[in-house]
Amino acid sequence: MTIDLSGFVLKKTELIIGTKKFTFTELSIADYAELKAHLVTEREKVCKQRRERLIEDANKITGDIDAIELLKLTDTSISDAELEAHAYTVEGIGFLAYLSLRYSHLGISREQAMQIVTLEAIEEITSAMFPAQQAEDVKKKLSLSLPVKKKKKSLK
Repeated sequence: MTIDLSGFVLKKTELIIGTKKFTFTELSIADYAELKAHLVTEREKVCKQRRERLIEDANKITGDIDAIELLKLTDTSISDAELEAHAYTVEGIGFLAYLSLRYSHLGISREQAMQIVTLEAIEEITSAMFPAQQAEDVKKKLSLSLPVKKKKKSLK
């Protein structure tokens, strides 16, 4: 039995960034799963390099160091806390913006999406991608990792 989802439409928000109009689509649970899969892939690359270095270092050191025990430190899965923490980084928001934009902008690359996310537009973008309450939480958490905006001086 299949479910007809043709009438289900995610919330879309059009924003003008620079001189171009972009349509952001509210993120779904599938988008978060894709972010997690992306993080797993990135972690695997880093862990492979770390494993090789740990084994190399353990072999150089004389003593009772068990390389297998050292490897256990690198072979952990991504926790929900780590996923959430990464989602609120500049890179995480950029990746989520890519996931949001690709619904309406076929062929957009992750690099292009990350160029669209500017400090001036980041609040509007997070509001477009997340439900209202979650957008406020994202803005608060994201502000901890962003540079502080300087207020413009008045010319009086």
